[in-house]
Amino acid sequence: MKLENGKKMKILKKALVASAILSAFATQAATVSSTPQKLSAEGVAAKVTALKSTLTFDIVVDKNHPAASTITLKFDKNVEISDLNCAAGSVTQVVGTGKAYCGNVGFNYGTGSFTFDNVKVVDGDATKGLTDSISFDVNLGNALTADSAFRVILGDHSFGGSPVDAMFVTGASSLAYSSAKADNTAIETGTGVIATEVSQYGFDVTTDLDGIIEREEMKKWVNSNGDTVTTDLLGFTVTNDETLGLAITGSAIDVTFAGNFKGVSSFDTATVTSVGTVSVTDKNVVVKLADGDMTAKATKPAVTFANGVKVIPVTGDVTAKAVVISTTGDGTLGTSGLVIDSLVKSGKWELDATVINVPYFPVLYTDTSTSVHFANESDKVADVIVTAIDNNGTEYGPLDLGLNLAANTVTKVKQTDIATLFKIDTATKLSVTFNIDADKGDVNAYATIQSATGRSEVSTSQQRK
Repeated sequence: MKLENGKKMKILKKALVASAILSAFATQAATVSSTPQKLSAEGVAAKVTALKSTLTFDIVVDKNHPAASTITLKFDKNVEISDLNCAAGSVTQVVGTGKAYCGNVGFNYGTGSFTFDNVKVVDGDATKGLTDSISFDVNLGNALTADSAFRVILGDHSFGGSPVDAMFVTGASSLAYSSAKADNTAIETGTGVIATEVSQYGFDVTTDLDGIIEREEMKKWVNSNGDTVTTDLLGFTVTNDETLGLAITGSAIDVTFAGNFKGVSSFDTATVTSVGTVSVTDKNVVVKLADGDMTAKATKPAVTFANGVKVIPVTGDVTAKAVVISTTGDGTLGTSGLVIDSLVKSGKWELDATVINVPYFPVLYTDTSTSVHFANESDKVADVIVTAIDNNGTEYGPLDLGLNLAANTVTKVKQTDIATLFKIDTATKLSVTFNIDADKGDVNAYATIQSATGRSEVSTSQQRK
């Protein structure tokens, strides 16, 4: 639809007027500000018992509040004010200070000429879904004018009354402000944050496992300079801020690194620098941290693996998980503990070679011939290290094949070559792994089994990727 210029201008003016009206309504609200309490999100979830506290917040009104107006402060379900003591309801003005109190409900008017009275503390029945609130009136005499500010102190204050911690805050919470004239005509509303939830714990891997396993003996790592080294490092950071409200205390944390760590328990050493203790199984490296090992600041332990006497496993992708397994304080973690983080990438140990596994390689069976053909498409001769496992759980190698893969040539490795290498003299089912001194893609393998019924191909790890 096409509009004439005059109609366009009228529509534009109406839109601008409507926008201005909406903007005016949006800004006409009381401002409630405070320094929110920081609560442990994990402690809230674990239902750690809340301790009594005080609460202070400032309010700036946007509109005039005539004398006899009523101001109401409404809390949400995460705040309990049942211990506030203001039974009389009347407010005692501390002359010359701009301060006043009703029991342990305090006010600070600053330099304002207004005062409050008729305080009512409403302890809502939580079992019925009712929340708590406080209301008070602007005293007869001076009105609370627009842009005026005052402070409310709930609980312990320092200018009279009976100071006492009287607030229970059990989670993230906001305060709702509303006001109305004596005839119940609404004046304005506003909201403010009382408490926020932040994570008490943190976990991060700062130094990945990145050891490249030396190919021939596989007992050391090769660094970026091509030198062999006997140590590799796995660093991580754990944080535990017990200064937060509702914090879980006395935490014991297990940091578990999952991968193929077969044989690592018999390395020369596997230690944790500075804090914690370490234990190793074939599948996990576990670092145990006690509460004393952590502070509100980050601690940076590192697992140092020292080797030189055992074969280093190819770990595969290592992932980490940090779990709070126990505490000395209250709260319920659950049967599996409290997971801080999981599946955190932590690097891996890789072999400095092309690795090809033939998962089914029977040797010395009657009328059966197994072989694998290697196509070395590079211009370099490639040495081969072989390991294997059999159907009885026996491990073989690592041993040098004794047969290099000539450059730009197809080389056949027969079952008798493997049986002789491992000194096998009876029919045995093997899974054979070839560690080849070649870059990825330079050497490809094709494995077959020949029998009286014909020939069949055996899928290799290279084909399965």
